[in-house]
Amino acid sequence: MITELIKQKAEQYTPELIAFRRDLHQHPELSMQEHRTAQKIAEQLSKLEGMQVIPQVAGGTGVIGILHGKKGEGKTVLLRADIDALPIEENTGLACTSQEAGVMHACGHDGHTSWLLGSAKILADLQNEFAGTIKFVFQPGEEGGGGGRKMVLEDKVLENPTVDAVFAAHAWPDVEAGKVAIARKSAFGHPGSFSIKVIGKGGHGSWPHQCIDPIAVANQIYGGLQQIVSRRLPETTARVLSVCTIHSGPQDKGNIIPDCCTMTGTIRADKQEVMEQMIADIKRISEGIAQANGAQVEVSARYSGAVINTPQAIDFCAEAAAKIVGKENIQLDDEPHLGGEDFSEYISRVPGAYLFAGIAKPGVETPGLHASNFMLDEEVIPRMSAVFAQIAMDYLEKGSF
Repeated sequence: MITELIKQKAEQYTPELIAFRRDLHQHPELSMQEHRTAQKIAEQLSKLEGMQVIPQVAGGTGVIGILHGKKGEGKTVLLRADIDALPIEENTGLACTSQEAGVMHACGHDGHTSWLLGSAKILADLQNEFAGTIKFVFQPGEEGGGGGRKMVLEDKVLENPTVDAVFAAHAWPDVEAGKVAIARKSAFGHPGSFSIKVIGKGGHGSWPHQCIDPIAVANQIYGGLQQIVSRRLPETTARVLSVCTIHSGPQDKGNIIPDCCTMTGTIRADKQEVMEQMIADIKRISEGIAQANGAQVEVSARYSGAVINTPQAIDFCAEAAAKIVGKENIQLDDEPHLGGEDFSEYISRVPGAYLFAGIAKPGVETPGLHASNFMLDEEVIPRMSAVFAQIAMDYLEKGSF
């Protein structure tokens, strides 16, 4: 039975996959700078029989592996992992702690990379058992680097051959280790950002009547923005609006009213129309308050796509993953998640699903994503290698969801 072979192969490759992950963890690289990481991935893929390796994509640090089944023509499946790290100083105390000052795999991408490599190893061993094609996409620049967009629009990863289904997964601290969760709403929402620059008239702090204080105006705008989520949108709408930075004036001078004050922040929602309304309200409120105070304002805002699982793919993935982890360990998630993920570039064009791989140990506090003490439960690596392999095999056998 294919499932038993997949499990055996995953167990066989576990030691080298964990060693590979620890090496990546010690040498993290920021978005679009993943040169060493990409080299290590390409070296591993090149050792696999039948694997076509395409290096230096997505601006130079992405890698694609293409594997054709030996049973003939068929559908094409794309499996994707992100490979970049974050500008965070590691605080885990692990033996394999980051050796790069101020850079850390605090989001589990080293684990994602390792389990995708594991699925490539398993499926390369089983290429006599399937028809069709599997693309293994190791994508750089997920953390704001635009890597997904480069892969899709510049490198045409969804073409030649045309991809029929796309799958990805994330290590998830909110799901118990050993379980796989699948979102029935938004796996990731529309991530957006905004900037508001209030332009006033500076002067001496002793004579505020001669000035137009941009800090005072920005403070009013800040209060007004809070009305968007509490009064402008239905309470059942999944949304976030957070002002995350406010900057104005020199930090070493306390008697100067500055000329301008800038605020930046993030907006999130699971629906495009909510994002459009929030952006319109941010501009309207900012411009109205600035005008009322005799100030000027410059507002910019943008957002990108959400990761919404294809309904048919949810049940398909649940059934496939259950073969590996057991039906009792499949969790269908009805909560809308508002994080951001540029897997939206793939799944907005091709049907598929994004899974959450549990890493939370019962009774043990699990640090969240992007925390300086984030730690990956390494048992997830062979498990998700097998899950990805099973999903690919099942899709190629059925030819649909």
